[in-house]
Amino acid sequence: MNNSHNKLLVDTLVYIILPKMSFIASLLILPWISPFLTLNDYGIYGLLISYISVFQVLIGLGQVILLQNSFFSMARNYKLVWRRSFGLMMLFSLISILFFIIIVKCTLADRLSDNIEIVIVLISIYFILSPIDSIIINFYSLREQSIPYAIGMGIIGLTTTIITLVTIRYFRLGYMGWVFSLPLTAILTHLYFFKRIYLVEKIYPQFKFKNRFLVQSLKIGLPLSPHQISLYILGVSDRLLLEYFRIPTTIIGFYSQGYSIGSQGSILVNGVFQAFAKKIQNGFRGDDYHKLLFIRKSIIIIPILISLILFLGSLWCREAFLILFKNPELQKSYPISIVVLSSYMFWSVYSFFTYPLSIKNKSFSISKITILAATINIIGNIILIPFYGYWASLGVTYFSYIVFGFAGLLNNENRRFLNKYLNITKFCFAMLILNVVLLLIAYLFKDASIIIKTVLTLSTLAVAFFIVKHAKYL
Repeated sequence: MNNSHNKLLVDTLVYIILPKMSFIASLLILPWISPFLTLNDYGIYGLLISYISVFQVLIGLGQVILLQNSFFSMARNYKLVWRRSFGLMMLFSLISILFFIIIVKCTLADRLSDNIEIVIVLISIYFILSPIDSIIINFYSLREQSIPYAIGMGIIGLTTTIITLVTIRYFRLGYMGWVFSLPLTAILTHLYFFKRIYLVEKIYPQFKFKNRFLVQSLKIGLPLSPHQISLYILGVSDRLLLEYFRIPTTIIGFYSQGYSIGSQGSILVNGVFQAFAKKIQNGFRGDDYHKLLFIRKSIIIIPILISLILFLGSLWCREAFLILFKNPELQKSYPISIVVLSSYMFWSVYSFFTYPLSIKNKSFSISKITILAATINIIGNIILIPFYGYWASLGVTYFSYIVFGFAGLLNNENRRFLNKYLNITKFCFAMLILNVVLLLIAYLFKDASIIIKTVLTLSTLAVAFFIVKHAKYL
């Protein structure tokens, strides 16, 4: 058991840190590139990322569930399914390019001016090559081979970050430095993993589809598409609505940069669930005592620890922004990151709600959760932005993530399923109180002295250590 626990710990750290080296490195270079970026650069890139995100939904088409379920249900022939899914995603990337060109020319032509053609070419390359990301992350996480995956992504991330530094600081390309890094990352990913994925494992895009596969793939993927679009709405639609209400690009840039730093809380959440992916899948698929106990402990411990770590990140946002940004205007955007980081505390609870639904191929039930949260997000932003500007978007985002995290309680079948592990309703209520309290503490002490923040940090780490130490009593 000790070896198993040690492997889980190593895998968790590996999935959180090494694959995200590009982000970590991009943070480290901010003091060197921020003097060469304007709020207008941040605003334009934030809007571009908003559009890119929605088309990534179309490219994925819910294939992640098909990839994961086929790995368990078709142990010997899953690669055949994966090749067809790979090909399907490549075809939808071509469709995405066409829609992207139309939308960008209609909405961002003035802001991009002479750069519009090269932006379209670079992002089109990114769209075509991006489907391999789904293949790689699922292949390595489900086979529990975290080290090879993480090393590769770490090397790729560091390389693209160096190029971003050069293009922004020395060639003075502004937001175009980030745009160049998108296709470059996809190209390097293909080159690095080509031998293992294409040649050794023989997982490559297959464009010859059987009708049965297309029906099954669309039956699973299409009901999940509203879910993925809703995730997009939660993550980036606020910036598009700010643009719709004619909020100046500089203010959108101010908001976007604070939001983008805070949204990296997803690195922690995704890293943890990637490390635990196979064990949680196996745990939910079995009914013996050890698997029941593992799932019970996971449901309790993982969300609490994630919330505590995100709280520490929120607490130290001001100091981080003072170090990272030389631009005094951007240094003041740290309160946005505090709220956004705190919003991601609810993501881990949502993740546990989706596992049983995913295993049963109930894609649309997953979509219902996110559709509800996204609808609240859109309506709230439309009503409140004209009166309160970006602070309205921030408040609505936090409330939407609360709904997002706990909307799974509305599914009676899923609630009954999870109740065999613990009283899921009471647990969600306890997590709601904990997360709100942590946000209030982080915000109230955002400008506190280093000594006070250090005391809060040590206290939080002590609580986390106590929880892990006494996990056997849960």
